[in-house]
Amino acid sequence: MTPPLMKCGHAANGKDHQTGKPVCVICLGIHPGAEVIETNQPDFNGRKAQCFYCKQTRLSSLDLPFFMQHPEREFDEYYCGCKGWD
Repeated sequence: MTPPLMKCGHAANGKDHQTGKPVCVICLGIHPGAEVIETNQPDFNGRKAQCFYCKQTRLSSLDLPFFMQHPEREFDEYYCGCKGWD
């Protein structure tokens, strides 16, 4: 199941252990939108995302690891795994 986009701009990447609702664990505690689902889920048709380290590009998708929407920029962001996963 594709995670929803949160108000902070990230795709949800965790769940609140008490409520089970999606959250952004990257922004939790520092951005009020980390616990709020974006009501207008975007259409990423034709849009691309770039790995924030190596600049590899893929089609934008909420399923990409650490995805963050940047409508004001040419590319959205994600992490491709180029620096490892641990």
